[in-house]
Amino acid sequence: MTSDRLVCVQENIYKLRQQDRIIGCYLYDDFDEALSRVEALMVEKGTYLPRYLLVTLGGAVNVQGKKILLPVERCQSVDLGKVKTCWRKESLMNAPTAYDPKKVTLAEEERILDYFDLKPYWTQEPSD
Repeated sequence: MTSDRLVCVQENIYKLRQQDRIIGCYLYDDFDEALSRVEALMVEKGTYLPRYLLVTLGGAVNVQGKKILLPVERCQSVDLGKVKTCWRKESLMNAPTAYDPKKVTLAEEERILDYFDLKPYWTQEPSD
């Protein structure tokens, strides 16, 4: 069953908050190694609150890389065009992935969040 709470946003549209307009930026690890370009954001329908960055790791000419949904809690925007994560490329390559990252299911989200040691956002109490 596909989650109907998330929408894939592939452009920095006006509905995103200024600090969330990171599509096209590059993702770096703690050692300043470029990992990938942020292809899209998976955001909550209606509020446009980002939940995941969609990135592709690996790949080469005629070889498709692995599409990863990286929870926004595991990265931060640090500079113009730069997003950082403390996760290494090798660890990200082992992360579970969704069959169709643009239409992720609740079960796939739970596996991804569990891998990144996060609780499902839909079960958490809203903060003040």
